[in-house]
Amino acid sequence: MEDRAYRERSLLYLGACRENLGNLDSAERIYTTLIDEGRDRDLIARAVFRLGQIRLSDKRPDEALDAFTLMAYDYSSSPLAVDIEYWIAESRRRMGQDEKALDSYRNFLSTVYSSPYRSFALLEAARLASNARYDDEALAYLDLRDEERSPGPDEGKPSVLRIRAASYMRTGQISEARSAYTGILKDPLDDDEAQTAAFNLAQTWLGGSSVLSAVPYLEQAGNGPDGRISADSLYLAGTILLHSGNSRGVVVLERFASENPQDNRREEALRLAVKSWRDENDSNRAVEVLNLLVRDYPQSENAPSYLFLRGEIALESGDSSSALRDYGRITREYNDSDYALESNSRIGFIYSDRKEFVRAAGYYQAAADLAGGVHGGEKGRRALYSTAVAYLNGGRADDAVRLFDSLVQSEPSGPWSVEAAFHMGEALYDMEDYPAARRAYEITTRYGDSDWVFEAFYGIGWTWFRELNWGKAAGGFNKAADAAVNSEQKARALYRVGLSLASEGNWEKALTFYDKALSPMVGNWREEALYQKSWALLNLNRLDEAGETAGMMADEFPDSELPPDLPFRMGENAMKAGEYAEAVLWYDRCRNDFPDSDIAVQADLRGALAVRAGGDAGAAAERYGAWVVRRPDNPGAASAARSWAEALKAAGNPDAASEALKQVSSLDTGNNSLSSPIVLAWARIMGIPPESRELLENLAGDESLPSAERAEALLLTAHRYRMDGGTERSRQLYEVLIRDVPGRIGAEAQEGVARSFAEEGKPDEAAEAYLAVPYLFPEQTDLVSRALREAERLYREAGREDEADKIHSRVQ
Repeated sequence: MEDRAYRERSLLYLGACRENLGNLDSAERIYTTLIDEGRDRDLIARAVFRLGQIRLSDKRPDEALDAFTLMAYDYSSSPLAVDIEYWIAESRRRMGQDEKALDSYRNFLSTVYSSPYRSFALLEAARLASNARYDDEALAYLDLRDEERSPGPDEGKPSVLRIRAASYMRTGQISEARSAYTGILKDPLDDDEAQTAAFNLAQTWLGGSSVLSAVPYLEQAGNGPDGRISADSLYLAGTILLHSGNSRGVVVLERFASENPQDNRREEALRLAVKSWRDENDSNRAVEVLNLLVRDYPQSENAPSYLFLRGEIALESGDSSSALRDYGRITREYNDSDYALESNSRIGFIYSDRKEFVRAAGYYQAAADLAGGVHGGEKGRRALYSTAVAYLNGGRADDAVRLFDSLVQSEPSGPWSVEAAFHMGEALYDMEDYPAARRAYEITTRYGDSDWVFEAFYGIGWTWFRELNWGKAAGGFNKAADAAVNSEQKARALYRVGLSLASEGNWEKALTFYDKALSPMVGNWREEALYQKSWALLNLNRLDEAGETAGMMADEFPDSELPPDLPFRMGENAMKAGEYAEAVLWYDRCRNDFPDSDIAVQADLRGALAVRAGGDAGAAAERYGAWVVRRPDNPGAASAARSWAEALKAAGNPDAASEALKQVSSLDTGNNSLSSPIVLAWARIMGIPPESRELLENLAGDESLPSAERAEALLLTAHRYRMDGGTERSRQLYEVLIRDVPGRIGAEAQEGVARSFAEEGKPDEAAEAYLAVPYLFPEQTDLVSRALREAERLYREAGREDEADKIHSRVQ
């Protein structure tokens, strides 16, 4: 017996030695032999325990479990069996049987309160409970461990923090979880743990008012080794920053999109980036991101929206060509999308802006067709309305009216019908179909809101005005005044009432409405209204009041050109009525009251014409002369000089003619345009004096002068040669004029030839020359009659009575 006991102890010691030397296989065989052959239960219990330890350390937890279970059942009285439930738990844990392991730890912890393994058991039980989402249990184990742990360093602290952090998070103990994750971040095992802890710590700030506190930890996690966590972190950080109004979020999201090209959230991140850049008014950056979306997500359900937004940005920046490309692509590639309709409308808008209205109408029509036209609700009717407006602006009023009418007839009170009715009225008004325009305006008055009602009644007033039906025009404008929604509209309508009354000569009543219209001191038509009021006062011969009103107009509108128009217009009316003296008074008033105005210059000239028309050619000549001398550079000076010359000839005053020649000769104009008509008039009035020949020859040779003046100068030169006895030279000049110049000058030249023959004593040749005048210039009836009488006289003087009688019968 002693030998057996000795041998069994020896086997136990031998196994321990082999185990200590690391020869675990040998130790296992020895322990197995002892278990199989031994008799000492204490030694066998020790062997079973060591066998379990060897198998556990050799990563054979299932075999270790067999050993520990054997000991628990067969050797429970052994001192080593006290902790056997712990080792069973360890074996099960290493086998992956977490739930069974946790039960074993529970059994151990509930029965063994003093064991070197208790702290480890509490930690592992907490870990397993936490993994199984038994968070309250896990936290209880950790709290118990903290209570039982001896003072000093805690090697399990990192694990404790991890378990606590996870369980705190799941149980909603955010503050405690935050502290735990913060502890992990202070001394992480590696970059992976640091990244995970930072990400989880960030989660503790989400959902609360301090969500921005999560961003630094998310950005830290975004730099970690785990790509998925990095992506999640960057995406979260970017969205948090953007939603809090921090534009730095777009940079984070763009980094996320760049580093995670295959992430399902990349498209959304880029969309958020676009929105942010738009909010920052950075169109260039927004377009850069949109370019990525268009390129990388052509099959996305949002692809049309990316093209549309890029087109909108281009349109906003004035790049309509780029906008057209994007809108056009939508209509070609995504014509079934909701954006196709708006894209067609945008293209229509662009072409309208380019004044290509008919082309624009085609795209608006396409938009209308996509929406269902008049039966397509607001969008369809709006597109059709835009089509009509484009046609109207493009000069195709008939097409515009047809579409406007389709909107109105389909649903008079429907979307865009009021606008259509009004603009149909405008189109018909421009087409001068005033009755049809009124019918369209009347539809607007029935269904439109107050603004439209005013404009429609205002339009009705204009239709009657254009038809010269002043009473009904006043009535229409009166209704517009009643429908006005603001003081400007009311005043404008009342002004038109006054204008309508004035147009039928009801000046007194018109003044009442002018005053009502002017009293609110509003409207860009006030200048015109003051003018019309002055005009009414002038027609009532209330000259002082008219002057005061004109003065008000000049003060309120210092750049106005209307005040001088009032007396000028009165002068024009007097001229039409043949009241030339009164016309002169008004023209002079215009000239004197508004000397610096352009119209005063014209009034001065018209005054001269009025004097001439009144029969005083001499006074008219003085006025024309003064006008030309004061304004030799005026574009109308040459014409005025011709009128001056005509007045001089009509007056026939040699002194006035000589003075006129002096005046015009003193002008330094650099050409003969002003002097020519005066020289010609002076020469005729003075009987073509000898000193005139040089002046006349100079004019005749000036090719810059009108041909008529040159011809007259040549005619008078020929006359002067004839008067000086140079009949041959004179006839040469006369023949040039007869051949080249039709009309009166040619006829006078033919007459000059006849006179030259008569002066040479050649009556037959002279008579023949006179008789040529009716054949060459029959339209010059006065000269024809004079030439026939001269021929008759010459024949009678020659005794050729029969021929003289024949000629006499032709004299008118």
